[in-house]
This record gives sequence, C-alpha cells and structure tokens, in this order.
Amino acid sequence: MAEAANRRLTRAITFIALIGAGYYWMVGGEYTRADLVRLEGEIESRKAEMTARNDELASIRAWADSLVSNAWAIERVARERYGFVRPQEILVRFVDLGDRGEAASATPPQVNVP
Repeated sequence: MAEAANRRLTRAITFIALIGAGYYWMVGGEYTRADLVRLEGEIESRKAEMTARNDELASIRAWADSLVSNAWAIERVARERYGFVRPQEILVRFVDLGDRGEAASATPPQVNVP
C-alpha cells in the first residue's frame, strides 16, 4: 500500500514538473516560444529580402557588364540620359508641363543647335 502511494506521489510530482517545464518553455525564461516563432518569421522575411536584393544585384551586374562590353548599351545610355545624337539626326524632347495653369506661364526649353 505504501508502495502504491509512493508511485502515485512520484507520478504526481513528475506530472507537475512536466507542466512546469512546459509553462517555462511557452511563457517563462529569457526567450519564450512566441519569441522563437517571431524570430523564425523574421528570418524568413530576411531571406526573402536577401533573395530579392541578390536578384537586383545580378541585374545591375549584368547591366554594368553590358555597358563595358556592348556598344549598343553605351549608345542607348548616351541617347537617353545625355541627349546625344548622330550627325544628321534631329533631337526631339517631350517636356511634361504639368497642369494647364503652369503651361501658360512656363517658358519653353532652350535648344542649342550647333
């Protein structure tokens, strides 16, 4: 009889210890289960962000490589950004003047013709 009571007491103490350990794992301690879940989500979002930035970096590197080795890309940049034209070509630029109220008071852009 004493042995059965001793066994019940051991089971009760073990059960209480497991409940306490589970509570400590979920809520107590320096880092809780909620912190772990939050950090795992943050890791996943950082990985996705890193993948997107690596893709962007690969695109920039490809563009830089084409600017070094491809004459067509160099000409495109020169034409789009700097308005370069070949001899016998006419440059036409479209300027956004905003709404109609600004259009009446806006001065047209100056054109330097060599």
